[in-house]
Amino acid sequence: MPYLKGIDLLNPYGTIYTYSPTFELLAKRKFKPEFPVDYLMALDTDNYIFTNPFMWTDQEVSFVNLRTQEAISANYEGTISENTMAHNCFYHIGEQFYFVPFGLNYYFYQIDAKEKKLNPIMYLDFGDAEVEDDNLPGRASGKRTDSDEERRKITEDATERYQYLRKSGKTLPLLKFFNDDYVYIFLAKAVRGYGSHYIYNRKKNEGFLLKEGKPFFMYPCFGIIDNVLLAICQPDELSQYMDRNLMSPQEIHKMETLKEDDNPVILKYYLK
Repeated sequence: MPYLKGIDLLNPYGTIYTYSPTFELLAKRKFKPEFPVDYLMALDTDNYIFTNPFMWTDQEVSFVNLRTQEAISANYEGTISENTMAHNCFYHIGEQFYFVPFGLNYYFYQIDAKEKKLNPIMYLDFGDAEVEDDNLPGRASGKRTDSDEERRKITEDATERYQYLRKSGKTLPLLKFFNDDYVYIFLAKAVRGYGSHYIYNRKKNEGFLLKEGKPFFMYPCFGIIDNVLLAICQPDELSQYMDRNLMSPQEIHKMETLKEDDNPVILKYYLK
């Protein structure tokens, strides 16, 4: 958490532990969430935003002031299923905060921390390849209910839709994030396969697609810093995703000296 110069760890029932980079406890703060919470981002020292597991609410985030204990819910829309490979949904870019919903959802949202609401700022238009909610089995998300039986049914229905889309052959954006200059999307349409990567230059209004290993295989990325996409790859898989023609002799040497049981490797893809 940048405001306390530490790292936040979240208990889903409302406790935030903030540690220093050397793992010293800096703060322990509590609030009482209406439902369990699973992802968070600090908006300032006291104010946070949280998501709820899908079965508890229908596309909601919670704004919570830890000092006053005030909590306000805000809705978003567009979730079609829970199919995702993402590990993050909140982003702090420059002076602004953003929310990219988990699962199959073509919207990107800007977080209005003052008004406590989400404003759609981008929609991923896939044309004929876009998955539509109509006629899909199951359901996309949950709803507010006090019934454990209803939540069980929600989970079953969401799992049914997840499995259907996973095997449907439809193109699904499983990873998506952006910064001021680029939008990155990892797409897949099969249970097995390398998938495709779409990279859009926001300043030039130009897009580039790496499809099923052409012109080269690229590992699914987890983030971007300036013009550098980042991925984490196991050493024994590395040779599949590296094009020696695009590497310096020093980087090739690093790759060749890795052992199978070494730690995972961070890959950097430089965008030009």
